[in-house]
Amino acid sequence: MTDHYAVLGVARNATLDDIRRAYRDRMRKAHPDSRAGASVDSSIASSVASSSAAEVTRIAEAWNVLSSPARRAAYDLQLATGSAAGVGARTTSTASDAASTGSDTAPPEYDANLDRVYPPARFPWRFVLTVIGIGAAILIVLHIMGDPMPERGIDGLISAGSCVDFDQLGAAYEVPCSGPHQAVVRELVPFDSPCDSDTTQARDRQGMGTVCIEP
Repeated sequence: MTDHYAVLGVARNATLDDIRRAYRDRMRKAHPDSRAGASVDSSIASSVASSSAAEVTRIAEAWNVLSSPARRAAYDLQLATGSAAGVGARTTSTASDAASTGSDTAPPEYDANLDRVYPPARFPWRFVLTVIGIGAAILIVLHIMGDPMPERGIDGLISAGSCVDFDQLGAAYEVPCSGPHQAVVRELVPFDSPCDSDTTQARDRQGMGTVCIEP
């Protein structure tokens, strides 16, 4: 099991700045050009380059894990449980690139957006309720400002709610409720049906039945 802290030579409670400085220093020392001089023969130089490439890979892998708060926390947890194997598997591609190019550039800056934990999406209840409230207010205003319901027309056919007057023979006929009227009809029933006991009955002048008059 690779100890990334040991690879970079930092304590386990090291800050990100400490880890960055250690990474730069180790990567600079592990660079093949800094370890294989011009006076070394080709076989020794090849061996040095090979070992340097492996060390560059380990350093890059350690940086990739420890520079990310999320990956570092997972790695620390696995170290505590003794199962840190495979934490750096995702860094193989990055480490290989660094080894092949022998790059001595500064480590990438930490991007907080990569490890930010976003809360689950929530339904916009407040927005929906606001829209419903505004819509209801508009409907109420339109209703208040709109034209009143047209008055019920007079068609001569008496029904429940009709306003009536009586002719000389006592027969009821419909008149507008907006003007003078003598009674209001509770219901119109067939001639052979009685009205309620608390109503007064009259004959419909149109001959449609018995008019039950509100008291």
